[in-house]
Amino acid sequence: MPAQQALTEARRQVGPSYGRGGGGSEAWRARLEESAALISPVALILGLTLAGGGFVLNQRHIAGLAVWGVVVVLLALGAAGRATLGRPFYWATGLIAGLALFSAFSSLWSGSIELSVTEADRVLVYLGFFLAAFLIAQTEQRRQRFAEGIGISLIAIALIALSTRLLPDLTWFGPDPGGNARLGYPLGYWNANGFAFGAAVAMALWMSRRSLNATLRWLTVATLPAVMLALYLTYSRGGLLALLVACACLIALSHDRLWLLATLAIGAIGALPAVLVTQDKRALADNIAGQAAVDQGLTVLLVLAAGTLLALGLFWLLRRLERSEHETTGRALAWSRNPTVLKAVAAALAVLAIGAAIAVGGRAWDQFSSPDVQFTSYPESHFNDLSGSGRSEMWRVALDAFGEDPVAGHGAGTYRFSWTELRQIELKLLDAHSLYLEAFAELGLIGGLLVIGLVGTLLWTGFAAWRAASGPRRELHAVLLAVCLAFAVGAGIDWFWEIAAVGAIFFLAAGALVAARCGQLARARAEADGQPEGRRFGLTVAGLAVAWITALALIGPLLVDREIDASNAAAADGQIESAIDHADTARSIEPWAATPYVQLGLLAESQGDYASAADRLSQAIDREEDNWQLYYLRARVERESGDGAAARADLAEARRLNPEEACLDEGFEGCG
Repeated sequence: MPAQQALTEARRQVGPSYGRGGGGSEAWRARLEESAALISPVALILGLTLAGGGFVLNQRHIAGLAVWGVVVVLLALGAAGRATLGRPFYWATGLIAGLALFSAFSSLWSGSIELSVTEADRVLVYLGFFLAAFLIAQTEQRRQRFAEGIGISLIAIALIALSTRLLPDLTWFGPDPGGNARLGYPLGYWNANGFAFGAAVAMALWMSRRSLNATLRWLTVATLPAVMLALYLTYSRGGLLALLVACACLIALSHDRLWLLATLAIGAIGALPAVLVTQDKRALADNIAGQAAVDQGLTVLLVLAAGTLLALGLFWLLRRLERSEHETTGRALAWSRNPTVLKAVAAALAVLAIGAAIAVGGRAWDQFSSPDVQFTSYPESHFNDLSGSGRSEMWRVALDAFGEDPVAGHGAGTYRFSWTELRQIELKLLDAHSLYLEAFAELGLIGGLLVIGLVGTLLWTGFAAWRAASGPRRELHAVLLAVCLAFAVGAGIDWFWEIAAVGAIFFLAAGALVAARCGQLARARAEADGQPEGRRFGLTVAGLAVAWITALALIGPLLVDREIDASNAAAADGQIESAIDHADTARSIEPWAATPYVQLGLLAESQGDYASAADRLSQAIDREEDNWQLYYLRARVERESGDGAAARADLAEARRLNPEEACLDEGFEGCG
């Protein structure tokens, strides 16, 4: 189908229904709703990203309160009454809420009530993103705009990140020049950036053909080289995997797979000169602060601009080729859409994958499982490095922790304690670098199956929505599913589930897919029995109740975090009494949390009140008994007070809980 005819068909099936029936007021309302659907994911994702990504508690909880505020506003405006509900919605919300409840419930046997409650709060934040997406993306028009908003935000993240590296002297945001060579701003972690940039490429491919705005179609093609260069500068194998998974899923599920594949190649051709030049600009590639990096950044920017113009020129030629309807082009398209050919290609790829696994599998596993976690001095070599960076050990510890308590686990958020006790390498970390294995370690079989069921249900719902759709709607569902699949795969080998902005991308895309699937099922039921879908207003009451409970759950830890920060600031200024008051306020807000007691203990130690310090640290240990650092701190206080026997006993307990910690071998002053 020629491009203009395809666009006309897209507008007919997905575009706004202006001027039909309702007159000017209906058209104005439709435009307003679609604009809101476009802006909302941009505001949510970009706002949280520029605030730091959401790994830190205060960023995540403020974002959670904001998104639940959006949900409340939508409910107050009657969005729930107009929403089309169905089994996919009930299953999805039930699994997300169930995971939050079970995480909170695990605090009853957890090694840290505070950490378990924090993990439950994290899931409640994601529930808010899911509900907001579901309520917003209730029509085909709004889902189209909502997906474009997700794509725009991902592309913007990549461009912002790239600007901090190529124009360090002109950007007032981002980190100072120098530091880690791998591009970690703005999400705070290069692999999280890699996922976002890889997903951005897939979204750009989709928008290059399916955006209803001609300018946006060309702009997304223009940004492809820059997004790919940003992905390169993360030196992230996980990011490259996200790009491959997302683009492969989109291309495989798309009717226009040949054109998408060609556009992807155009983006890569446009990015290649800048990537090659970057490899020769060591100050830029290694992120070394100085004038050399500034000059090299400008050089690469000029090369990137030339590559962008080249990409646009090639895309123009591609569009002309599409409109020409040449016989050779028609045959190529027919082959690309032939089910027999597609099955043969899939079989060939499977054979190649199996052959590669047999040929290099043993050597690859040896490198992946190597205990050596030292990073190479040339960051670009990460792309061909098969080392697991300690992941095999992280996963072994998760499985061992699961074996210790296979039914209910050790409690949400407590993998860090299992790591310090069971690890065999000297590496400090908090997470298992696998959402699924960490869930089994922390929440046992129940929690592990909850997580797998949640992710699997959302992916299956997206696939069912794609399969039941046609035309532009099918392409829309394909790209949303591609983003969700890339996240699901990446979360299996990394920890960026805990970065709220990354989790938000997944749950926003999933919420739109669930809304689409519920709409499909409702239309099928209406066609079968002739009755329109009933509207259920109970969702409003339930949603407001959950929003109220969530607000209470998020505000408490947020206030504690603020009070502890104020206590630290006051202590740094020498205002000990004020520091104690802030820490005591934090204790009164969350008496079950260990952090306020640790703060009070350290403040008492600084005043020489060793008896009170030991008492406060004992109260902290009662609330977080598997934390080796608390025993070490109490041992230090006991030694300062002259109780050598108690100090030695606590130091021995710290060594038992963290036998690989080298600083403990140096005695009471080793881990200061």
